[in-house]
Amino acid sequence: MTTTPVPAPHSSAPAPRRRGRVVALVAGGAVSVLLLAALAQGCASLAGGAVLSETAYREHLRYTREAGENAVRRLGIDPDSAIKRKEMANASCMDDLGMDPDGVTRDRPTITWTPDFGGAAAYTAAVDTLRKEWSARGLTVEDVPAPAAGEPGAGLPGVRATDDRGVELSLRPDRYDGEPSLTADGGCVRHQGYLTEW
Repeated sequence: MTTTPVPAPHSSAPAPRRRGRVVALVAGGAVSVLLLAALAQGCASLAGGAVLSETAYREHLRYTREAGENAVRRLGIDPDSAIKRKEMANASCMDDLGMDPDGVTRDRPTITWTPDFGGAAAYTAAVDTLRKEWSARGLTVEDVPAPAAGEPGAGLPGVRATDDRGVELSLRPDRYDGEPSLTADGGCVRHQGYLTEW
């Protein structure tokens, strides 16, 4: 008489191999979701953010100008007497990939003033004044290293901060002529219309 072996009782717990596959699938799914989220974030960055209406962009221009003028006034200087240039176009603020629809423009509003400080000591005092002013407002202040010997503005350190509306304010030597310059940079903004002056 032949005896048939009794089958082993079936375990309800998944085999270790099966458990490993389930964990791998769950982990793979989580990584895929994270990658898709990162890709979406990257595409939004390339797109340049929200598109401002022409009215909202004009308001941004006004605020950028006023933020810089207030910093110049804080130094005891009339902003109208020291303005050097206003710019909107910037090579780093272009729609190189064709992400913007018709009627949308990218601009980087920037205004620069060149106050006459009368010497390195007065300039250094102005840097200290703005550092204290911006710190008192709760802004994160960064020191800008002085250009090296032989470069324009050598030996003159600067200071910069970004205000609560995204305007970067800085006092430092101009990179081309070394002249101490206070700049209000409104950042790269997408907007409706094609403004040519402000």
